[in-house]
Amino acid sequence: MGQKRKRDAPVAVADNLSKLSLKQSSTPSASTSFQIVAGSYDRVLHGLRVTIPSSTAVASTTTTNDNDNDDSSAETASFTPLFLFTAHASSIRCLAVSPPSDGDGGNSSNKRILATSSPDTKINLYHLHTRTNLGTLAPPSASPTTSLVFPSKSTLISTDEAGYIHIFKTRDWSLLSSLHCPAPKPKPGQILTGGGVNSIAVHPSGKLALSVSRHEKAVRMWNLMTGRKAGVLGFPKSIPRLVTGVSGEGLKVVWRPGGKEGYAVMFERGVVLFGVDSVVHGSFTTTPVSKVHQIKFLEVPIGEAGEEQEICILATEDGRVIVYLISQSDDGKLASEEKGTNKKEDEEKTEDVKPVLLATITPVTTDKIRIKDFDILPHPSADRKSKFFLTTANSEGIIRVYSLDFAQVQIGTTKKQKTGEKEAETEVVVDVKADGFAAMAGEYDTNRRITCLTTAEVEDSAASTLKASDEEEVEDDDGDSESDSGSEEEEEEEEGDEDNEDEDEEWGGIGEDEDMK
Repeated sequence: MGQKRKRDAPVAVADNLSKLSLKQSSTPSASTSFQIVAGSYDRVLHGLRVTIPSSTAVASTTTTNDNDNDDSSAETASFTPLFLFTAHASSIRCLAVSPPSDGDGGNSSNKRILATSSPDTKINLYHLHTRTNLGTLAPPSASPTTSLVFPSKSTLISTDEAGYIHIFKTRDWSLLSSLHCPAPKPKPGQILTGGGVNSIAVHPSGKLALSVSRHEKAVRMWNLMTGRKAGVLGFPKSIPRLVTGVSGEGLKVVWRPGGKEGYAVMFERGVVLFGVDSVVHGSFTTTPVSKVHQIKFLEVPIGEAGEEQEICILATEDGRVIVYLISQSDDGKLASEEKGTNKKEDEEKTEDVKPVLLATITPVTTDKIRIKDFDILPHPSADRKSKFFLTTANSEGIIRVYSLDFAQVQIGTTKKQKTGEKEAETEVVVDVKADGFAAMAGEYDTNRRITCLTTAEVEDSAASTLKASDEEEVEDDDGDSESDSGSEEEEEEEEGDEDNEDEDEEWGGIGEDEDMK
């Protein structure tokens, strides 16, 4: 990867570069760049650098709001292949990139790590900036990995099909702890095939984690200070079957912005919002109803006033990326308090969180191809906090980049009288106008079936590593790979000594008890 690549990598990159027909930006200094890393069924790992001119990054000339009115003329982004090689012995299942380090003097992306996994039970590690191979992790459970998470720059968490949650220390890649989710007991006459943890989410404080597993209709909470189970919450029966699907198991669990509003569990066909008290505060499905593949939450300033709002983004089976505004009703909390404590928790159904459809982002093509994965990056400029870049990948291998500007969204409220009520009552209806909210910046066809995708920021020095004469530079990479790799390992060791105190602060008790099982 990068200077140190496999024998067949230079040929693959050169062939891909020769097929590149997208136009390049004429003003790179006034553009925004970031990296895209995608895994595929074909075991191939793709690395791209996308460059978006400032005019496209700022303006939102195309909006998709319940209509397929995208404009292909807005495709002004340029895509440059960075690497293309076979990373695993089987299909790549998931990716993760470590968060940027603070206090690196503007070089926060220099020491970010890319982790990849597949059913071959191995986790490969790469240096994202220098594109060098750092080695391979072999979890003790020897089971296929199901998810990878970097909760901090000092810790990597992996989950597998055997029900284990492994916590690694990035300084020396030693195993800090292994947590185990017990396999659910089958019902009489039921045969359970497969298993393991579907997803894990670490609280921003680094002290708690939530996980959902296959064949289990519950969410588990883990105390990362002690490395033990903190509790199990069975999903209430009040959740509609239309949301949970046939299996009823949670596919993904994520913390809502900052963890202060609670968390959300993604099911087969919808999402359930839980509060900090683990009580259901709302549930919703897409319209029309479709399978959901990915979910992310944001807290962004919306409108000219710049008021912080909670945003939920979903990717669906029929090729849509749907953006919801999570608005709370004024009387929702009071309504839940008036119910009292004499009812069972399974029968309670509080609806104090009301998602409002903000926009539906769809490509210009009419075919409905499922979105396998997507990622969101904020605009690097501090004065453009309302602008984000959305990167999607569908099952046909097409990567699309959209520019989102939440400042273009207008939110208003109107009061309408309820019909069919004996007493005159009014309800507050949220009106949303998202004209000019989303603009398609460009697309790139990988010609492979993509399974997962992630993005990462790129600094100026990293963005200029691949020049127009890249084919010649690729040939010279093998000669310098050993020296570059050695110097990089020395830098990693020096950084580990300096960041030792930060690791203890971020992970508290876990960093102090390495023998914990």
